[in-house]
Amino acid sequence: MRLIELLRSASEWSDEDTTIYVAPEWSGNAEAILVTPAPDTTEPVVRDGRRYDYFLETFVAREVIEDYASTAEGAHATEEERCNRLIRYAQDDA
Repeated sequence: MRLIELLRSASEWSDEDTTIYVAPEWSGNAEAILVTPAPDTTEPVVRDGRRYDYFLETFVAREVIEDYASTAEGAHATEEERCNRLIRYAQDDA
């Protein structure tokens, strides 16, 4: 599943011990998975021969998405803009 598709289901994510991992290079089109329970490390995981890098815990990702949506800029943002904002947060602030 692509990261942008995964973000569409944010309201369905469990807040319990679930982490998003994304295949390099991070973009809305990058392959993404949810890992439950979350590993005790931020080291990459390998699933079906593909490497996925730690991205964010689902509860953090949901909070960032909701906070951005409540701003003037985020209120009218496209899915791609919301996804890019979350990627920037994961790269720069997490």
